Amino acid sequence: MIRLNRITQADDLRLTPLIALYEEAFPAEERREIGQLKQLIENNESMFLNAIECDGEPAGLFIYWDMGDFYYLEHLAVFNHMRNKEIGRRVLDWIATNLPGLRLLEVEPDDNEMALRRINYYKRNGYEVITSDYIQPSYSKDEDACALWIMGNEKTEHITQYIDIIKQRVYHAPRQ
Repeated sequence: MIRLNRITQADDLRLTPLIALYEEAFPAEERREIGQLKQLIENNESMFLNAIECDGEPAGLFIYWDMGDFYYLEHLAVFNHMRNKEIGRRVLDWIATNLPGLRLLEVEPDDNEMALRRINYYKRNGYEVITSDYIQPSYSKDEDACALWIMGNEKTEHITQYIDIIKQRVYHAPRQ
């Protein structure tokens, strides 16, 4: 059974292994500084950093944002020793049940095998590429912006407006 437990305090002991996973799973340009992450955990009601548990065992992390009209799925990662247990798919099932309506996420363009596998994984789980001309702002003043694609569980005529909201709320947080 999958369970998501929201972390709301920067000193939560479950955060230590999740931060290590976060730094291992995402390149520097696709994640924020840890100090900034901890600030958001405690001070931003819209961001949900969740510890994923599978049958009572720590399994990974899932960060999403409640944007009011839609959800932005920011980061999903599973510990290496918990892979091949369909945890990612079960988290996506949880998302479909518990986060109704439009859900958007970013993926790397399909220019390498791993990115293509990730895109196809999301497609198999009900997502489609909505736009391929998106530039993700930098999380840090020391990193460059990067070209990514936006995928979603449904098309929307408001994608430009929603991308602006993501950029403003997710990437506008104080930079370290």
